[in-house]
Amino acid sequence: MKAELFPPIPSDTAKTARAVFGKSNFYIVTGDQANSLFSGLILVDSNKQVQRPARTLALFYLIMIFQFLETLPDNQAADALRQRVDWKYALHLPLNHSGFQAATFCEFRKWLLVDRTSEHHLQTLLSRLSEVVLSTNRQSLNLDADQIVARVCMFSRLERIWEAFSLAVEALAIKRPDRLRAISLPHWYERYSRQRNNLDLRAEPSEQERLAQSIGADGFYLLEEIANIDGLEDLPEVSTLSQVWQDQYELVEGKVLWRNEACANCSLATRLWDPLEQVHPI
Repeated sequence: MKAELFPPIPSDTAKTARAVFGKSNFYIVTGDQANSLFSGLILVDSNKQVQRPARTLALFYLIMIFQFLETLPDNQAADALRQRVDWKYALHLPLNHSGFQAATFCEFRKWLLVDRTSEHHLQTLLSRLSEVVLSTNRQSLNLDADQIVARVCMFSRLERIWEAFSLAVEALAIKRPDRLRAISLPHWYERYSRQRNNLDLRAEPSEQERLAQSIGADGFYLLEEIANIDGLEDLPEVSTLSQVWQDQYELVEGKVLWRNEACANCSLATRLWDPLEQVHPI
């Protein structure tokens, strides 16, 4: 008899989740149907360097779909996985599961973008989950698999560039507040305020791309100014900003261009994703 992909939901997770959420909750229904959702799908990782079990791949397929439904970039998704009982129920994880690093979500999508079989599996999974979505009044999943991946990549990348720029500005504010006041542009206080956080991840892709272009111009301007200030280029926040901008942007005849197809080749995740190391024994 073939073992099921998802083991029984841990008793602590089941008891807590069922006490808080109703039977019609999307994540509760997903957890109850997890094995049937993946029925007939042979999840195989073709990566010759790190072989990942089907159970691990299944977790990441679902997490990415959850990200899309809730417009959660990678960092926020990592927080949700650590903190939310409904997600742990849907994924059949114990309450004390420590979650995954945000970089592993990026690496999973990079793998999806180059593995056509996995994209077919995602499309099948989306079709099956559409019925669950309709029954629980969630956002529609009536999109192609590549559109889902592209949307999650886009708002994750947008948050990443916003965060990288904000951290560099904060580092400059600590080290050289006088120079920051001298070079700051008026719109920075509105665009990068953590108190107000005007980053709209639910905006239309065209609006998000325009914002990314503007953030890119701010980043290149800041890096150019920092190059003229002794002792700042070696700050970790500045090094990160420089690396992220190399991955995400290019300058063509003086014009800042956001790389629309940057996901498959970007280096935001700095190592081979191996989330198995953080999965509790099944």
